[in-house]
Amino acid sequence: MSTTEAGAGPVASSASSLLIAQLARGMRRRIEQAIAPTGLRPRELLTLQHLQERGPSAQQTLAELAGVDATNIVAVLNSLEDAGLIDRRRDRADRRRAIIALSAQGEERLADLDRALREVDDEILAPLSPAERQSLNDLLTRAVQHIATHGPPEPGSC
Repeated sequence: MSTTEAGAGPVASSASSLLIAQLARGMRRRIEQAIAPTGLRPRELLTLQHLQERGPSAQQTLAELAGVDATNIVAVLNSLEDAGLIDRRRDRADRRRAIIALSAQGEERLADLDRALREVDDEILAPLSPAERQSLNDLLTRAVQHIATHGPPEPGSC
């Protein structure tokens, strides 16, 4: 990756994937710092956000959306349930399936976290105008939706 003088940062000709990876590293650190006072981890936050966006969901669906295996999602959900942020119930159609829903306390926690995450956005994206930030958000949303629909590309398929 090429950089400006004395390694000051990437130049515009860098591959988008590398720029996004660099931005993601910095964002992840700031997100972890912003949510640390709540005791939540990023995977737990993502799980809560999926529930807020999609409504009650099967445990397996949440595992896929959060990018964790079935064993690890149980630990994530146990932690969220212990904190009172989700409700777990059995699916009436298939008693073997667990349906997970966001609790009222989970809704409140997400509202607080949303404010904290907007502050992270303001800090990291400060060089961008409001219109540029909206464009970036729109483009990233499309890319995320593409991956959600088609899955990530297989290694070596590019």
